Amino acid sequence: MEAIQSFFSSFSYAVRLVWDKKLFWYFIPSIFIAVIFYLLFSGGSWISEGASFMEDWWLIGWILGAFKSLFAFIGFMLFEFILLVLFAPITALLAERTREEITGESIPFSVAIFMNAFKRMLVILTTAFLTQLLITVILWFLSFFLGDLFYTIASMINIAFFIGFSYFDFALELDEISAKESRKFGRKNWLACILIGLVFSAGIYIPQTFGLVILYIVTISFLPNLLAITATKMYCTLKK
Repeated sequence: MEAIQSFFSSFSYAVRLVWDKKLFWYFIPSIFIAVIFYLLFSGGSWISEGASFMEDWWLIGWILGAFKSLFAFIGFMLFEFILLVLFAPITALLAERTREEITGESIPFSVAIFMNAFKRMLVILTTAFLTQLLITVILWFLSFFLGDLFYTIASMINIAFFIGFSYFDFALELDEISAKESRKFGRKNWLACILIGLVFSAGIYIPQTFGLVILYIVTISFLPNLLAITATKMYCTLKK
């Protein structure tokens, strides 16, 4: 319950910070990325449509049906991984700006420090993606015994945790917390990580699934940046 309250209060703080401090320019690259991804997504949709007719074939249809949900989640994980990497420089800057607003301590910009942070982010995101992939395959095998509903819920929670953890790591890195200690933070505050990740995933999955074009572009343009501020605020609250 405390994590849920912290999320909503921190998200409200993120919206106020963007408005009060006029941080709108951070969203310009995000809007560009959102439009590009929408064009790529709509342009590549013919692939799944082209293969759908084969689902009526007996053996091929069974194989496609069995693997469809697995590949759907792997594709979604890869899509989110690419988004997180593309947004990483903006996320790092917003996390730093948020920390300065909360603590009043200014962090001098350094190219070397920024590159080290970016390298750490790539390692953590890649490790998280590969771990998600392994867990997703295990969950897929278990779904033959526990059902598709179990697989869907468990896979979404799995994806959400690692996404949320990656957002918190930006704030942890600013405090010079090691990657090992950062993982401990993620395990201890698993619910907070899942909340951040679920909002991120839902903001992309729902409009993408139902073809809500405007909402799709809006969520990719604004939600990742707002969650970067939210996670930093939550971290600063949790560490007190």
